[in-house]
Amino acid sequence: MRITTSMMSNKYIKGLNKSANKLDYLNEQVYTGRKFFKGSEDPVSAIKAYKLRREYRSTEIYDTNISDADSFLTMAETNLTEISNNVEKVYTSYLKGITGTISSEDREIIVKELENLQQSILTSLNAKFEDRYVLGGTSKNEIPFTVQNGELYFKGLNVNDPANKAELDKLANETMNIDLGLGMTFDSDGNVNKDTVFNLSMSGIKFMGYGETDGMPENLYSLIGKIKEELEDPNFSLESITPYIEKFEEQKKQVLVNITDIGSKTKYLEFLKLRNEDSQYNLNEKILDVEYVDPAEAIVDFKMQEYSYNAALSMGNKILQNSFIDFMK
Repeated sequence: MRITTSMMSNKYIKGLNKSANKLDYLNEQVYTGRKFFKGSEDPVSAIKAYKLRREYRSTEIYDTNISDADSFLTMAETNLTEISNNVEKVYTSYLKGITGTISSEDREIIVKELENLQQSILTSLNAKFEDRYVLGGTSKNEIPFTVQNGELYFKGLNVNDPANKAELDKLANETMNIDLGLGMTFDSDGNVNKDTVFNLSMSGIKFMGYGETDGMPENLYSLIGKIKEELEDPNFSLESITPYIEKFEEQKKQVLVNITDIGSKTKYLEFLKLRNEDSQYNLNEKILDVEYVDPAEAIVDFKMQEYSYNAALSMGNKILQNSFIDFMK
């Protein structure tokens, strides 16, 4: 079969276009650093890249959740510390009030101090973080603590009414679970496994106390009220106020316990944050390995292809200059 100039020309141009396309592809790799631009180029790597990027997006969500949880706990710790400080001021005030040499006028001043401290504690109990009540359990729109006729209510329930104990037990143990990358799972009944989530609920009633025992309130706010009433009594006696003081001292420890518990949770969040950052770093390394080329290798490949393309152009000058007359000689 005779090889014509047209056949050589077409073959040459086809090869040159192929070389030019490869050169352009390698140039794009150098510019972007990517191994492939469409999933069809490398389906296996594309699937791996999709899975890795999905995992990485999950770690970004966990990172946001951890930061939000940390800010929430910081606000809770701040308000609990304020409550604890006010409780200590109550202690200082009633110590002055039970001194035998103090006058009834001085006791009235102390009673006023106790009223102000009660109000300060109530304000801290109803503090908000963004759109949620910090110490309201799962409450978002309902103010957790209110006072009606001198009685403290939590979500509409009198904290000193024994009839409300069952409902208050539930409210004290409310949960608000968030996923922080612990591998959230569910049991056979569809309930989330507690070890795989983080409970962010902070119910103020849990450490303030609720219920009554033989007419003695278990709630710190109510105990301050009882101490205040005893100091106002014209027939004040140390014997009558002592039971309320002893119960108050017993109950106030729960505030310190909860502050310590928040500190432990904050430390745990710090651990989770570092763990999540390590996961992000490892995933990013895998993504780079699957999706991106080595820059030096990409440049070398491009330069080699550029050399081949230029050589092909030079060869073309020799091939295409032959004419039909040249073949007839």
